[in-house]
Amino acid sequence: MTSTELNTQLNNAIGAHGAWKLRLRMAAQTPGGNDMSATAGDHRNCEFGRWLESLPADTKSMPEAQDTIALHAAFHQTAGRTAQLVHQGKKDAAITMLDTELADASNALKSAVSKWKFAANQ
Repeated sequence: MTSTELNTQLNNAIGAHGAWKLRLRMAAQTPGGNDMSATAGDHRNCEFGRWLESLPADTKSMPEAQDTIALHAAFHQTAGRTAQLVHQGKKDAAITMLDTELADASNALKSAVSKWKFAANQ
């Protein structure tokens, strides 16, 4: 995989996870909103997760890849808990989680992706 291909995949991942956050926020703000509780918590359910799973072992073993894989799973774990709150009708708690824990998980994932992109371009 070239560094250009890697950068493209990693850039796409950041955009896709921003979309996850937006869908969760919209669901929290819409009575009877979209129930994402069955899918949001599964890090293999998104395109990026499937791509990460498909990486060759030598790529997966890179420290930057390992960090990204772990933080991607943590992002989805938090997204899943947020989606559960939305599903339970706990709008305020869900929005608080979106603004705190999920924002932190998202920022950590973005940072790991940036480090991976930097390492790949060295």
